Amino acid sequence: MPTNVIMPQMGESIAEGTITRWLKKPGDAVKRDEPLFEISTDKVDAEIPAPAAGVLLQVLVGEGQTVPINTVVGLIGEAGEAVAAAPAPAEAPAPAAPAAPAPAVSWG
Repeated sequence: MPTNVIMPQMGESIAEGTITRWLKKPGDAVKRDEPLFEISTDKVDAEIPAPAAGVLLQVLVGEGQTVPINTVVGLIGEAGEAVAAAPAPAEAPAPAAPAAPAPAVSWG
C-alpha cells in the first residue's frame, strides 16, 4: 500500500502551500527524509523530506499549484506497485420532476 506524501503545515497560521519544484520524478527511488519537493507559503520556503523510502509512484499536485495543508500531493511505494485510480466523482441524482398541479375544479 503506497504511503501518502502530504502538504505539511509549516506554522500555526499557514493554511496552504504552493509546490514550487519536485526534486524527484515518478519512478525515481527515494530515501526516507531525503528532500522530495520544495514549497512556498506566505511565510516560509522549505524543502520537504520524503516520509518513507521507496519509489515515487505518482505526483498528484504539480509545480505551481497551491493546495491546503494535509492534501495528498504524491504517493511513495514499492517499484512496480499499482496505484489505484482515483474514484470517479459520483453523479448527483437527477432532481425529481415536479408533480403537475391538479386541475382546478369548478363547482358552480
